[in-house]
Amino acid sequence: MFVLGLFTCIVLSAFSAQAKVVLSFDECKGFFYKDKEPEGLDQNAKKICQMLDYDNYYYASLYSVHHRIPLYSAYTFDPDCSNTAGRTENWHIEPQISQPESRTDHMVNERDSDKNIIKKYQAISSDYSNSGYDRGLLNPNSFHCEEGRKATFTLTNVAPIDAGFNRIHWKNWENALRSFLRSKLDSDGGSAAVYTVTGTVPGDDAQIPQRGTSEDPERVTVPSHIWTAVCYKHQLNDSKSFSFGYIGKNQPEGDISLMSISDLDDQLSRLYSKLLKTPQLIRMFVDNCFDDSKKLNEIKGVFDKLINLPANQGDQMATKVQSMSHTLKRVVRGSWYPYLTVSGSRCRSDHRCGKHGENYYWCWTDYGWDYCSPPLVGSRAKNGQYCQSNYTCGTYGYGYKWCYTDDGSNDMCCTSDSCHSAVNDKTCWNYHPCGYHGYDYLWCYTDDKANWEYCCKDCGQ
Repeated sequence: MFVLGLFTCIVLSAFSAQAKVVLSFDECKGFFYKDKEPEGLDQNAKKICQMLDYDNYYYASLYSVHHRIPLYSAYTFDPDCSNTAGRTENWHIEPQISQPESRTDHMVNERDSDKNIIKKYQAISSDYSNSGYDRGLLNPNSFHCEEGRKATFTLTNVAPIDAGFNRIHWKNWENALRSFLRSKLDSDGGSAAVYTVTGTVPGDDAQIPQRGTSEDPERVTVPSHIWTAVCYKHQLNDSKSFSFGYIGKNQPEGDISLMSISDLDDQLSRLYSKLLKTPQLIRMFVDNCFDDSKKLNEIKGVFDKLINLPANQGDQMATKVQSMSHTLKRVVRGSWYPYLTVSGSRCRSDHRCGKHGENYYWCWTDYGWDYCSPPLVGSRAKNGQYCQSNYTCGTYGYGYKWCYTDDGSNDMCCTSDSCHSAVNDKTCWNYHPCGYHGYDYLWCYTDDKANWEYCCKDCGQ
């Protein structure tokens, strides 16, 4: 009997070790600095050790069923992974949030789920449709490899993030963070661990879907702010350890500030206190993870260079990014066939490239649907290349126009070859045609108030 009881305990222990929605983060505590989760956030939120198909834990998330967004995702950084960000239409949900009795203890494909059950306590993809907000990943897929990258595409890891803020400003800071961490790890011979937490501050004045666009509106809270906290712990020499954070308003302007962990804690505490109308005390890392003002100044200098903030052009210009590089699949094209998709497949002969009721161009291939481009010649991309004749400027599911160029890359584009043509269908100010104007990228003022945009043709001025 004792042996049977012992066997039963072992089996139950093994089963519980696979649980996704957990009572504590003990099973995936390795994603937190000193195995300690952040303090002061919603203790009624669901704790998730994120797992894909019973294999490994890839990160940890704290998910608010009230707001239907994660309050944070905690993850580590693998510098050996490609920095190419992935895309997918294969999104996952966590069944145990809406069905605690579910025996499925890992994320599952949203398409295989009963949305009427799932939507009770979590967001679904249709909540984001035509909302102007992206399904913004807190744990970025570019920080992971292979299966870990797939595991980031779950709706328990996303929040409604303004499309412009997400695709331009926040993405640029993610890229800068990745470059910075990779350089530090290389210089330290890999003898360090990086603990990162990216989170939200739920807003109090906006939800999606908007009224009039859905039969079940205002289900998902739009965050007022998005933030990231970083703890770099050297394994051999604490003098090389440091921490910092940054936070930005979830708005198109991209107002993001880098600061110490203690200052980030204070700002989050104030924001949550205002939201909940009661004092809150939030702490990201126990002992603040080597918070140091001198190191912070050095980090700020590095980030200024990585993000390439233009100097002396006003606050709006300072928050623009240098590059709008999208990392979709490289096009494999053949000049003899005018309608290849972005993945290199051919449109079916009975379903040529077109909008087909959508606001972007697509077609059916032998492998399913894919984005494609209408034939139009003459557009030029921001990188100086002309768009491919059969992959010209279009939105293709984004809120701005871009195209593939002959070198296989892709970028935002102008729609003419004029010296006054800028991206996003803007026109350069009559007294300031397109040029470098002291910077290493083409740009121009679009009016007499120092508003500017990227442009495409060097007019030699």
